Amino acid sequence: MTDYWSMDAALAEETLVPTKFKYGALGVASVLEPGSVRNDVEAGAKVEMPLWLATQLTRRGMTTFSLPEIYHERYRRKLNAGAECINLKGRAPYFYDVGNKCNEFLQDLTLSAFLSRTYATRYRELVSKGLSTVSGEAMLELQSKLSLEELAVFEAGRDSVSRAEMWSRGARPRRAAVYLPIRKRASAGREEEQQREARQRTNK
Repeated sequence: MTDYWSMDAALAEETLVPTKFKYGALGVASVLEPGSVRNDVEAGAKVEMPLWLATQLTRRGMTTFSLPEIYHERYRRKLNAGAECINLKGRAPYFYDVGNKCNEFLQDLTLSAFLSRTYATRYRELVSKGLSTVSGEAMLELQSKLSLEELAVFEAGRDSVSRAEMWSRGARPRRAAVYLPIRKRASAGREEEQQREARQRTNK
C-alpha cells in the first residue's frame, strides 16, 4: 500500500500514462491537454493523464489506461541487454513504483517478471560497480543512471560498506556520555552526626 505521507509516492503517481475514455467527458479537455481548442473529451479519445487520476477513473469504469512507453517491448530488450543501457533516472525516475502500480490494474505476469528481473540485474551490476568505484566523476555518472528507488538502496549499501571499513580499522562510534545520579552519602552522614550530637546533649 502506498504511503499517503510519502513525497516520493506522490511524485511517482504524477507520472503520465496513456488513457482512453470509455465515455465522453464535458469541460475537461483543456485541463487534461493544455492548449486544446476543445472543451469536451469524446468517447474513445486517448489522452495522457497522471497515474493517480487514471487509476481513479479506471476504478469507476470510466477509462482504461496502458503502460508508459518505457515499459514497452523495445525498452525491455534494451534493459535486458545490460544494466547501463538505459538511464532510468532521466526517463523513469520511479520506474518500479509506477510499474507495480500500473500492474495492480493490468495484472500482467510478464510485467511482474520483467520488473523483478530488471531490478535484480541492475542492482547486482550497478551497485557492484559502484562499491568498487573510487573516482568521484565515475560515481556521479553511475548515480545518474539509477532510478530513485535504486539510488536509495545504492546509497544505503555505500553507507554500510563505509561503516564496515571504519570498524575494520578499529574506529568505534562515540558513545554518548551517561550521567548517573550521585548518592547523597555526605548529606546522610551529616544527618547521623547531628542526631548523635542531639542525643549527647539530651543525656547531659
